Amino acid sequence: MQFPELQFPVITANQRAHWQIAQAHCLPPQPELQQWLLDPASLTAKLKQHCHEFAVYVIGQQPGTIRPDEARWLDAQDCAAIREVLLCCDGQPWVFARSVFPQQALDEPALQLGQLGNQPLGAHLFAQPDLQRGIIEVAQFATDSSLGQLHQQLGFPPQPLWGRRSCFTAAGQKVLVAEVFIGASIPAKLIQQ
Repeated sequence: MQFPELQFPVITANQRAHWQIAQAHCLPPQPELQQWLLDPASLTAKLKQHCHEFAVYVIGQQPGTIRPDEARWLDAQDCAAIREVLLCCDGQPWVFARSVFPQQALDEPALQLGQLGNQPLGAHLFAQPDLQRGIIEVAQFATDSSLGQLHQQLGFPPQPLWGRRSCFTAAGQKVLVAEVFIGASIPAKLIQQ
């Protein structure tokens, strides 16, 4: 996998996203795209079913200032660990994922968040026996948004993008995970149609 040098974080604390609870009025019209956005199962597992080779490209992971809409999920902490990655199928980027979680979650032995490296976060979360997933929120990102620009920087034509996010609780820790379908993904191709 060869990607251009990507700036971390892709999403900065002052950028806005219009996340909404996933209800009929705020979903895209394509039923198949809705299925991808609303699927409560592990996205990592789903992606692995659609490719021969699955890989995680880590853009960066370090403490930083998070957006206010993210802080409300983490009990109003404005500084947290930020992890941004590309989830790739057969060498092509399918998903930009951003996870934010309290610093103490890095030290939680059951989660192993500090030792993830290029391993998918989803595999660790969905292996937790006490995992709880919060509501699913969705958002659309314009071509001139930071994610729209990332999509183009990776060599794809301008287009709006859709994403989802949920707050997971496991081992007494909260992890907010946002997943935006980009590049060669089936959901991104559905938007082009």
